[in-house]
Amino acid sequence: MSSETLRSETQNSKPAPRVCVAIISYNSGATLPRCLDALAAQTFRDFELVLIDNASAEPPDALIEGRPFPVTYAASKDNLGFAGGMNEAMARCKSPYLAALNPDAYAARDWLAKLVAAAEQHPDIAAFGSLQLNANDEAQLDGFGDHYLVTGQAWRGTTCPAPTDNAPAYCFGVCAAAALYRADIVRELGGFDARFFCFYEDVDLSFRLRRAGHACAVIPDAIVHHVGGASFEGKSELADFLITRNAWWTLIKNMPWPALIFAAPAYIAIQVLSLIKRYRRSRLKGLREGFARTPEFLRARGNLDTPRRASFIQLMRWISFRPSAFFERRTLTRPQDQ
Repeated sequence: MSSETLRSETQNSKPAPRVCVAIISYNSGATLPRCLDALAAQTFRDFELVLIDNASAEPPDALIEGRPFPVTYAASKDNLGFAGGMNEAMARCKSPYLAALNPDAYAARDWLAKLVAAAEQHPDIAAFGSLQLNANDEAQLDGFGDHYLVTGQAWRGTTCPAPTDNAPAYCFGVCAAAALYRADIVRELGGFDARFFCFYEDVDLSFRLRRAGHACAVIPDAIVHHVGGASFEGKSELADFLITRNAWWTLIKNMPWPALIFAAPAYIAIQVLSLIKRYRRSRLKGLREGFARTPEFLRARGNLDTPRRASFIQLMRWISFRPSAFFERRTLTRPQDQ
């Protein structure tokens, strides 16, 4: 890693806090102050912040001055992306729980308290997602769990009203814009895949958690208000390239072989039809790079060496076969991981 830790207020002589909150910033000056203010107002206080800055034009180090919680700040000389930044934060995390929080996500006062309480009550769950509301219109759902179509498309559920039952809502995976992970399990699985840079890196991690037999769920009363896309303002071509490339990598790296035999050709056909309907140079570039490194990601399929492993049936229960669910951004959750 080409970065330097500029400041650390974490006291080595003290026990590690229960939660390490990781924020990866990149030109996030417009949203990060409000994000940090929301952290300062948390009712749960046993946490530290690890802030990794990805070579922003204006480093945010001044924004952490005087914060009422321990802070470790590291400035990278290169943009590591969200995935690489999260791995750097995880390397500095000594806590049992690692919380990922986007700099454009504003947590409710009891956000951490709700996530930690759920983690203590549900040891079967490895990743806990949040109820994400649109920061500009809290009546609009920004995301409720990550969901996955058998042909390789992932989406955040946005079409159902906010649930009234606060029991964990089990789903395929969780969005890392605001999530809590059991740090030891994430380390066991190798962390986030830095090759993804950003987009689909949390989907890939959720897939690996599911493959290893772990559960993922959203905690409905753990609420954040999310702006979304703040670090990619005016960079839609880059986002289009990364999403297209990373979706292919996620599919061939994780989909069980019996399903991949169908899913891979279907993904390719969908992309070809999409390009015929509307040509996008950035998408074609994403496909080219994705396909070029296919052997590398096929080899990565065998790198999941854990004591637990989900069966084909157990895993496929969490993958949708309904294209309508993707187009409607339907929320696909269950009350328990059956």
